[in-house]
Amino acid sequence: MSIFSLIRRAPKRASAVALMIAAAIIVPATLLAYGPERPQTYTYEHPADHVTFNSIPDNPDVGDERNFVRIKEAGNSTTYGNSVTLQPGKTYQVMAYYHNNAASDLNASGVGVAKDVTLRMQMPASVNAGSDAKVTGFINSSNATPKSVWDSATATNSGSSELYLRYVPGSAKVTSNGAVNGATMPDSLFTTGANLGYDSLNGILNGCNQYAGYVVFEFTVDQPNFTVKKQVSVDNGKTWSTDAKT
Repeated sequence: MSIFSLIRRAPKRASAVALMIAAAIIVPATLLAYGPERPQTYTYEHPADHVTFNSIPDNPDVGDERNFVRIKEAGNSTTYGNSVTLQPGKTYQVMAYYHNNAASDLNASGVGVAKDVTLRMQMPASVNAGSDAKVTGFINSSNATPKSVWDSATATNSGSSELYLRYVPGSAKVTSNGAVNGATMPDSLFTTGANLGYDSLNGILNGCNQYAGYVVFEFTVDQPNFTVKKQVSVDNGKTWSTDAKT
């Protein structure tokens, strides 16, 4: 079971069994590429008194929320982590978790409601041999403090040839307790950013774990494995050569 499936099973408070499972597979929060440094963090039992995203280090479902972009190879039981080693021909899944940390009792007044909430993902088209690529997610909200938070996962090319990363069209899906569950994110996810939401993808998210969710998308890894040979024919394809003599 994915750690993030626990969100749907326990939207407000995780059960004792769920907590035990989550504790066993939480990703360590060391050497993480997240930002900005939060001026203040909160706890699961004592959430924020204003709109802020992914600033709870002790979330029993996901661990440190600042580490909200994670990656794994698709199609196996491996849990999401902070890095993968890329292999040509394989498909990988990227997960981006989002949570407005405002206390639920601030929603009625509107103080805890996040506005203009978007997720934007950034991924390079290629990775040079022996290099690392960063897959980065940005959560933005016009009335959040800070207005933007980000985190990265690492994809390593340990081979001797350049690799190309190809987004799988239509693979970006939302998991949520709300009506948006299962919705496909538009391609603006990778350009200007795409709206998040609960009742609809309208950029509005109440505070509380009930309204948290995550987006998962896939990309494949290609490696060019061909040579180009140019030939020309002057007799309608009967014979071919590397140069033409007329």
